[in-house]
Amino acid sequence: MNYQAILITLLSGLSFFIGYFITKFINNEKKLIIFSVGFSFSIIIGLILIDLLPECLELFDNKLIMILCIISGILLLKLLDLFLPNHSHSKKKSHMEHIGIISTIALFLHNIIEGTAIYSTTLTDIKLGLFMMIGVSFHNIPMGIQISSLVHDKKEKISLISLLSISSIVGIIILTVFKINFSDLLVGILMSISLGMLIYISLFELLCEVKEHIKDKELIYGLILGIIFILLGFLLH
Repeated sequence: MNYQAILITLLSGLSFFIGYFITKFINNEKKLIIFSVGFSFSIIIGLILIDLLPECLELFDNKLIMILCIISGILLLKLLDLFLPNHSHSKKKSHMEHIGIISTIALFLHNIIEGTAIYSTTLTDIKLGLFMMIGVSFHNIPMGIQISSLVHDKKEKISLISLLSISSIVGIIILTVFKINFSDLLVGILMSISLGMLIYISLFELLCEVKEHIKDKELIYGLILGIIFILLGFLLH
């Protein structure tokens, strides 16, 4: 086991905490939440269109399997809704926390794949692995901001961020302990499921909040900054 590669992979996960610490310097909670809605919406749409969808199209020869996996991701989050605490769009705080929780679930799966990719790349070329880690971190920092600003309870907030931080090395643990080969098909299936989850979050959870606050300047700032971050992340990836 290459500990240098593990450290680089872990750093990509720990970047979620940078997003958490950024929110500690912002005092106006209401404006932060509105900003985070726009920021998150841009980031997630960017991940879908620039990152995940092209990857899935490349990994699958049979596009029907890809579509079924995406639908499975959407249905899986819808099913998880039944087991999560009751929330309502009219109850702003509970709905925002709900978005934070389901975002964590989708990102956990996504980061297992990205962590495995960083680790495998670093084993071959440490310089390329470092650049890949920086690119992934530019995706993770804004998601850390999203979850930290939407989840109100401090202990729950830190727990979710910690869970996401270790998700980057979960793939390595699975590879080592169970000696599972992450084939293109398996990666494609997992990536398509996480794509479906992010589609669900963006269209069925965040979009209604974007529509509600579309005239607020904080939302516009969030949308613009989210686009800038996703483009930087794409260029560095």
